[in-house]
Parts: sequence; C-alpha cells; structure tokens
Amino acid sequence: MNKNATLADIIEKRKQGEMDKLKIKYYESETLGMKIEIRKIPLRQYLNLIEELEEGNSLEGMNKLIYECCPMFKENTKEAMEIYDVSAPTDLPSAVLEDQLNELKEIIEIINSFYGIDKIEDEIKN
Repeated sequence: MNKNATLADIIEKRKQGEMDKLKIKYYESETLGMKIEIRKIPLRQYLNLIEELEEGNSLEGMNKLIYECCPMFKENTKEAMEIYDVSAPTDLPSAVLEDQLNELKEIIEIINSFYGIDKIEDEIKN
C-alpha cells in the first residue's frame, strides 16, 4: 500500500501525534548517580550549535549544546553558577559533570541521535 504522501496526510498524522511525539531521552550519569533528561531542540537551533561546535572550542560548543538540550541546567541556574564557580550558565554542564569528557560526549551522541546523525556515522563506518 504505497501511496504518495500529501501534505494533508502529513498534517493529519501530526495532529494525531504519530510524527510529533515529544522527543525525550535519558542519560544515566555515573558521575551524578542519576539520570539526565535530554530533549530534542528545533533543527535550526541544533545546526547552529553543531556548527559552532565544529568551528573551534569544542568544550564550549559541547557545553552550549548540552545546556540547550538538558532542562536541568536551566533550573536554579544562578545558585548552581555560584556553587560551581562558573561565570556563564552554559559552562554548567562540564562543571556539574566534573569535566568527565566521556559523559559529555555520550550526551552529545544522544542529542545527535534525535536527528539521525548516529545512523549516518554508522553507514560511513560500514
């Protein structure tokens, strides 16, 4: 039953929630001993952050991307900035995760998976 998609069909599916399920995943942080909620952000925002990540300071770029995708970093931000002694809210992810690069990278991989990036990398490897 291969029929051509129409915009009306797509709109109907979206209304039913089939295509627009809220994208949330969780990362089990060993450093924190708890799960971190990760949410999908709009594609344009994601692409801007990824471009920044690829252009230079990768830790700063990773922090910004994780900050935008993990709601926990936007709660009690001022207090957390004082406790972790950081000057910008976007520096919180690496401070809270105690600079565990492996955890930062694993969270980035989960974020990338929202956009099918993991599938592309797997195909390139094969």
